[in-house]
Amino acid sequence: MRAPNTIRPIFPRPRYAAVFGAAAIAIAAPLVRADTTVTLWASVQGLFTSYGQNNKNFNTGPGNYLCGYMGNGSAMRNYFVFNLTPGMIPAGQQVKSATFEIGTVFNHYQSLDPSETYALFHVNDSSYFDLLDVNTSIWLHYSTYNDLGDGIIYGSRELTPNAEPFQGIRYLPMTLDPAKVTNEMKLRLASGANNFAVGGHLTTISSGNYRQACFGFSGSDPSWGGPPKLTLIIGVPCPADLNGDSMVDDADFVQFASAYNLLDCADPAMPSNCPSDLNKDGVVDDSDFVIFAAAYNALLCP
Repeated sequence: MRAPNTIRPIFPRPRYAAVFGAAAIAIAAPLVRADTTVTLWASVQGLFTSYGQNNKNFNTGPGNYLCGYMGNGSAMRNYFVFNLTPGMIPAGQQVKSATFEIGTVFNHYQSLDPSETYALFHVNDSSYFDLLDVNTSIWLHYSTYNDLGDGIIYGSRELTPNAEPFQGIRYLPMTLDPAKVTNEMKLRLASGANNFAVGGHLTTISSGNYRQACFGFSGSDPSWGGPPKLTLIIGVPCPADLNGDSMVDDADFVQFASAYNLLDCADPAMPSNCPSDLNKDGVVDDSDFVIFAAAYNALLCP
């Protein structure tokens, strides 16, 4: 292995041909994929104000999930709870993709800014009681409000006034980090918990006296946007599938070769989270090449 920060050539052509030449053989005997698609609808949805207050009358139904700054010194963060089933993620499997979809209704974008960024955050175990206690008025629980917009980010997306309709209902998709979702769901299930919560926050709120909010007039009833949903694809991990198309082929090889030449995961040019570092040792080197070559010869993800 070469030392970091040295110039590394792309794989020599003879080596590439010898190691990857058997890929065509795999086409004749493809492996069977065992992916399962699971759709979870939010069982509880609501919001907390910056005063540490739950929006009790609406959290029970219709479940208003307004989020943002009201322009009067107060702000709101929303949350969504999804029920989990024991054994939902079998041993040796993981969430391979996670898509959160949130419904929009009229007047859901309320900001003078050309766009706002909405993000979903990890929720600490200590906040679950407040989120689920929708039948009791809660005040001054600042820690719960703060928790809904702090810590690990599962995913985010930009919202604009023109990208979503002002009439009719549409579900806006947001891609979540599957590794983070897998980790938290497995921890919750291992602890005996049967639910998984995410907190929503507009991360682009700036100081001012104008409203910066989204998802107003929302609710669990279909006529008000409907409950958000979380779609999971669960299966055997396939880390060498770098572009997520369930195959390890030439497209993945191009990405891997580029990372192999960079070597160090800390290199600014390396893709986020260093996906080609298949053994997670901080570098993309020959040990990762061996793993990638085996997956490339198999072609199809298990």
